[in-house]
Amino acid sequence: MARNDDYDWLNDPFDEKKAAAERERAHMGGGSKAAVAVGCLAIIVLVVILFAVGGWMLLGM
Repeated sequence: MARNDDYDWLNDPFDEKKAAAERERAHMGGGSKAAVAVGCLAIIVLVVILFAVGGWMLLGM
């Protein structure tokens, strides 16, 4: 019978208490979510403006 020496007993992937604590630490608050949303919106607006300026330059306006 083969012995499984690869199992990490200290970092047990099936430890529900530890997994719940890690999920709680990784949970983003309302301010973080708002900052990500504003950043994404700013990038979208910037891309639209760059395409508009590039189109105007191609048309010679």
